[in-house]
Amino acid sequence: MIRILVVEDEREIRKMLEMFLKHKGFDVITVENGKRAVEIMEKEKDSINVVITDILMPEMDGITAVKEIRKSHFLGPIIMLTAYSDKEMLDKAAEIGVDDFISKPVNFELLTSRINMLMSKYDFYTTKNIIAKKVKEEACISKEIIKQLHDKNEQLVMEMIKILNVVSEYRDDETHEHTLRVGWVSSKIAEEIGLEKAKVADIYFGAQLHDIGKIGIPDRILLKPGKLDEEEYEIMKGHTIIGYNILRESSTSLLKTAAVIAKYHHERWNGKGYPEGLKGEEIPIEARIVAIADSLDAIVSKRPYKRARPLTEAFEEMKELSGILYDPKLVNALFKVKDNICKFYQSKMQELKHVY
Repeated sequence: MIRILVVEDEREIRKMLEMFLKHKGFDVITVENGKRAVEIMEKEKDSINVVITDILMPEMDGITAVKEIRKSHFLGPIIMLTAYSDKEMLDKAAEIGVDDFISKPVNFELLTSRINMLMSKYDFYTTKNIIAKKVKEEACISKEIIKQLHDKNEQLVMEMIKILNVVSEYRDDETHEHTLRVGWVSSKIAEEIGLEKAKVADIYFGAQLHDIGKIGIPDRILLKPGKLDEEEYEIMKGHTIIGYNILRESSTSLLKTAAVIAKYHHERWNGKGYPEGLKGEEIPIEARIVAIADSLDAIVSKRPYKRARPLTEAFEEMKELSGILYDPKLVNALFKVKDNICKFYQSKMQELKHVY
C-alpha cells in the first residue's frame, strides 16, 4: 500500500486530506508542521512513498521542511500545496527538491491523479533526485548551470520520463551504479581539460545514459556468464545504435550529448572500435572521455563473465592502452585527477550504496 505523509497546519484541511486519501486506498500519516514532519521522516523514511506539504506553517515552513527531508536521503516524490503563483517561490521550491505543485483550494481528484502519476513514474523521480543530490554534493555544476537546467525543466522532464520509464524495465542494479560512477569520472576528466561548465554538466548526465541501448539486448546475451561468440558479440554491439536512436530526437543539449556518447563510446583511438570505426579526433570528445571512464569502471566491477580487479590495475591498463585505444591527452588528464578518483572509489562508493 502507498504510504503518504501529509504536512498541513490547518486542522480542517488536514482532516479532509486524510479522510479523502484513506478513502482512495492510501495509508496516511498527518502532522501539523514541518518540524513534526522531519521528526517523522527520521523514524519512518523507508516506509513513506510520497510527501504532501503546505508552504506556510508555524514552527517550520514547507521550504525548510523539504530541505531537511531531502537531507535525510528521502528520494521519493514531494508535492507542495500552495496558494502562491509567485514564480520565484515556485522555482526555489523546485530547486530544493519539490517534484509537483497543487494549488489551493485543493482539487482532491486532481491530487489523486497526480499521486498515481508520480507513483507510476517512481523510478524516474527517485533517479532524478539522486542525480540532483550528487550534482550538488560534487559541485559538478554551478548554481547558474542548475538554474539553466531548471529553466528547461518541463521539456527535459518529459523526455527523461520517456527514457527512464524504459530504463526502469532494465533490472540490473549493478549496471545502474556503474552508470553513476561513469558519469562522475567523466565529469572529472572534462573539468580537468577545461571544458565549459555547461558542457561538463551535459557530459555528467549524458554519460549516465551511455549504455541505455542495452535495454534492447536479450538477457541471454547481456547476462551470459561466459565469453560471447561472434554472432552474440555482433548483437551486443548493436546497443550503441539502439541507444542513439532512443536519444537522437531530443532538442536539449543534455540529451543530444547523451545521444553522441551512446553511439560513439566504443569507438577507439586506433580506429578499431565500433559502430563506425572512427579514428583519433574523428571521435567526438565527449565519447572519448566516456570511453575512458567506462573502461576504468568496467575493470574494477564484477560482471557475470569476470571478476572485479583492483583500481591500480585499471590505471595501469589505461596507461598501457593510451594512444592505442584511448586519447593520450585524456588519459593524461585522468592521471592528473587520479588521487580524487581513488578517494571516490574508496569512500564515496559506500555513500552511494547507502543511498540506494
